[in-house]
Amino acid sequence: MSLGNYSSLNRAQLTFEYLHTNSTTHEFLFGALAELVDNARDADATRIDIYTEQREDLRGGFMLCFLDDGTGMDSNEAASVIQFGKSAKRSPESTQIGQYGNGLKSGSMRIGKDFILFTKKDNTMTCLLLSRTFHEEEGIDEVIVPLPTWNARSREPLTDNMEKFAIETELIYKYSPFKSEREVMEQFSKIRGEKGTLVIIFNLKLMDNGEPELDVTSDPQDIQMAETPSEGTELENLEDL
Repeated sequence: MSLGNYSSLNRAQLTFEYLHTNSTTHEFLFGALAELVDNARDADATRIDIYTEQREDLRGGFMLCFLDDGTGMDSNEAASVIQFGKSAKRSPESTQIGQYGNGLKSGSMRIGKDFILFTKKDNTMTCLLLSRTFHEEEGIDEVIVPLPTWNARSREPLTDNMEKFAIETELIYKYSPFKSEREVMEQFSKIRGEKGTLVIIFNLKLMDNGEPELDVTSDPQDIQMAETPSEGTELENLEDL
């Protein structure tokens, strides 16, 4: 597909080079993880589950998932995630940390090459894919972001442009870990209430030895830094960062 085939799709107000540069914001991996936790907390979440799902077909062998019961986003708020320096829920007087603004982009891009977001709010379900793999494989410099929305009850598309919706969903099926509408809907079902957000980071960054930076096998109840698992650098200590 040429860039012209994606002319109707959402563009991020940032460059592909920025995505790479932004991924270097965090030298310390757990600082990037903390950004994702802070985003959920800023969305008034009372619960956040951080877990992994094994996927041997993806770089690193697993996906890293952040599921919260916060306020969620509608399609317009989700679109603001991909705008430079803009946050989906920030008000001028806000003292909150990230609110799925730059922290999501910098944190997720530090951890992995791609992320997909599922969010529910006001009887809508919106999916957002930000994939460096997509741009590299198709040679696209402009950052194109599939952003389809469904009615949460009927699960029918919410769009006035079905051709655009079809392109967006096909890109998600091709470049995300979820290869069909059924698999996408299964992710929305993990958001148990009427609102909340699930962020899944995949194609993880690897160390020089080819192993992922996170150790999710030594202790099934914990996620540790692969280089120093004995030092007890644990996700449960993120609150201290």
